[in-house]
Amino acid sequence: MANVQRTLYKHNEQFNLFGECLCYTCVLVRLVSRVFDQQFPTRIDAFNEIVCEYILLNDDREPSVRRQSVSHIRHFVRWCKAHDIDDIRDIRREHVESFVKTATVSGGKPHPPGLSTQRNRVSGVRSAYRASRQVGYELPDPTIDVVILIDRSIEACICTDADIEKLRDGSPEQLFDSAYAALLALAEAGASNGEIREIRVCDIDLDEGVVHLPGNARIDERDNPLTEWGIVLLRARCERLSPDDFIVWNSHGSQPSEATISQMFRQIASYGNVGRRGYSINSVRGWRAHAIYMETGRIEDAAIFLGSRSLDSTAAMIGLEWRHTV
Repeated sequence: MANVQRTLYKHNEQFNLFGECLCYTCVLVRLVSRVFDQQFPTRIDAFNEIVCEYILLNDDREPSVRRQSVSHIRHFVRWCKAHDIDDIRDIRREHVESFVKTATVSGGKPHPPGLSTQRNRVSGVRSAYRASRQVGYELPDPTIDVVILIDRSIEACICTDADIEKLRDGSPEQLFDSAYAALLALAEAGASNGEIREIRVCDIDLDEGVVHLPGNARIDERDNPLTEWGIVLLRARCERLSPDDFIVWNSHGSQPSEATISQMFRQIASYGNVGRRGYSINSVRGWRAHAIYMETGRIEDAAIFLGSRSLDSTAAMIGLEWRHTV
């Protein structure tokens, strides 16, 4: 009887061990299935949800920029589905280029997209592929060459000296908070939207008349000269701020987003009666860079001032058709 019990115990022990192994195998299979079927799906709808959720929750950019990127990504997904592209592995550069140039509808009529809209669309799709790499996808990025093509065709409506005077009149301290005038002073020093929001009092040397511009992914870091008007304006503003304070802040007293910087400039332009011409901060930057080019005769100097890494982009920014000047 004892021998029978020992035999049954060993049999049960072996059965339990087999059951545990089978259980662990099932768990492993489920995990592998989850990795392939859920974590890295290639169907465009599932891919869209993963990257959009990641951008909204984990991206370190401003909330408004994240929302704009997600909006362009979802627009691109709808475009792909309308063109029978259901798998992200089928997306090619020519698809991105077609999406970027898709007409916009205004007043019930289609219109060619502006250059800023094209750049935003490319940036949105590029952020989707950047997010996909961060969550573990291994996909080729079809936006790389498209970004180069778009960046080389930057155009800006350049301000004249008379326009600059109107803009300065549109941002007096007694009318608006001096943050508006400080924004214009920094734009005159060549700062872009993204740089203006990052500049603090400690970045400005009023004795030397220069401001340190931090640069970004597309613009080089540099030290640029302020205009005489800018020095006077910023000296008055810096006296009321501490060294770590941002030069420009939004209506809540906190660091503004790039979209807020653009909105503030439009208010200045509107009051100065130049807003109807579609001017932007790049128009002011182009005005100063063009003056530097006319003074030195070297487009390289204008490029260094703008922080640009492309002489073609610099030529477009300052309105120079270089092929006719060679």
